[in-house]
Amino acid sequence: MLALGAAMLAAASRANAQSATGAGFFDLARPGHLTLTLFGLGYASGKYATTSQGAEIEQSLTRHLGLVGRVSGYQLYRGTGFDSPIVPRANGSPFHLARLDGGIDLSPIEGTHLVVLGGQDFGDSRAAVIESNFSSWLGLHSRHPVNASFSADHYFNNGVTNSLIDLRTVIASTANFMTLAGAGGAIWGGGTTGAAKGQGGPDLGLYVRRIRTLVSIQIGYGSSQQYGLLAVSTHFDWKE
Repeated sequence: MLALGAAMLAAASRANAQSATGAGFFDLARPGHLTLTLFGLGYASGKYATTSQGAEIEQSLTRHLGLVGRVSGYQLYRGTGFDSPIVPRANGSPFHLARLDGGIDLSPIEGTHLVVLGGQDFGDSRAAVIESNFSSWLGLHSRHPVNASFSADHYFNNGVTNSLIDLRTVIASTANFMTLAGAGGAIWGGGTTGAAKGQGGPDLGLYVRRIRTLVSIQIGYGSSQQYGLLAVSTHFDWKE
């Protein structure tokens, strides 16, 4: 869910800056943009508990293409759940790992981003990983725009593939705050987890415009039993 929140925040913050009627895919971004997103997440359920944090930096190349780098840290306290690359071991949790990713951000239309990353884990997981994040705003300039987000990861360490999806709408917007509500969930399986599993539930989000910070809360039920998730992401943007 971290990538989803960060991608949604970045899309909301940069939509107007990146819009350009008639701009070609290879037209240089003028002015260019350097962006930084800091994020953190805590997740707990009956079978799985984890925290993670990291930073993502992006440099625009053209109006529709940017280079992305991400560094993340993960702490798995109990079990192996929907976003765990760990192979289950007899000595059990906790596990600690870091991840370095790099890739591209494609923005074919205003408010839509597809980020594709490849990277490597270090620590208790030492395998490659492929990640993709998609976020798109529908009715971006309406009173109640809708954000659809999707993420898919594959962990080569344990063979698990997960898919996360979230659908939210802006229910209230002021000069200082934006409140979002919707629902999301995850489907994962393969490798050491075997048959497909899933979870889902409603979520709420609060975006503080002055500090460009999104706080998201989700609760629900699924294969990991009842769960709760708290995610925070903060976005910075500099023109060049």
